[in-house]
Amino acid sequence: MKLAVMAGLALAVLGVAPSAFAQRDMVVITGSRIDRDGGSLPVISIRVPADFVVFLLEVETATRSEDERARELETAFATLVDRVRRAQGFTLEAGDAYTAIPIDTVTAREIIEPDDEDPMRSEIRLSLTVAVKPGDTFDKIRIRAEELIKGARLPGRVEIMIGGDQFMGVNDPKKHRESLLRQIAADTELLQSLFGRGATGPAAISLNGLEGRVQSRPVAPLEMELYLNYSLSLVQAPRP
Repeated sequence: MKLAVMAGLALAVLGVAPSAFAQRDMVVITGSRIDRDGGSLPVISIRVPADFVVFLLEVETATRSEDERARELETAFATLVDRVRRAQGFTLEAGDAYTAIPIDTVTAREIIEPDDEDPMRSEIRLSLTVAVKPGDTFDKIRIRAEELIKGARLPGRVEIMIGGDQFMGVNDPKKHRESLLRQIAADTELLQSLFGRGATGPAAISLNGLEGRVQSRPVAPLEMELYLNYSLSLVQAPRP
């Protein structure tokens, strides 16, 4: 397990439509480690717990016959899809972090690929989303993912491996937009009270970027910081 994001998380944007994450209006953070000071990010932000962790799965087989490899992967695919549907707190998608699409929109044959390093092996790439429960740690979440996979009865020489990179994100980040805007408004009033309020009126404040989506970044294991990527400029009222 990689030691990224203090809990082994290497995070990346999930995002080619028609991703199920996009349909559920989820956001996944990008970055391979925690940026503790935030650099040039806006000062107003909200910290929230992660709602899910995504594991990338490689379902592969080395059976000699190409047709038999395809049949084995089809069976393994159907078995895994059935296990996920019967379990609670899991979602399965086809593809990797950048091409994940709803599992109901594809067949196993459509997503079987040759192994990049061995033409005698075939594989299917899947994304397994695990919901975060109260009191969870990354280790607990990974164990749940591993137990789900280990419980699947696989045909022939099929193996399922969890990739070294994992991903985490939050559901429906836009629900935090109003809270962020209220905090930005309060901060703006504070600036006006501290700079330039007098006989000529309050300081002029210019805000840009508030129309954008709520953004996020990792700040701790299973915790993200949400913010609006806005800019602010203040001009003090001229003296009479």
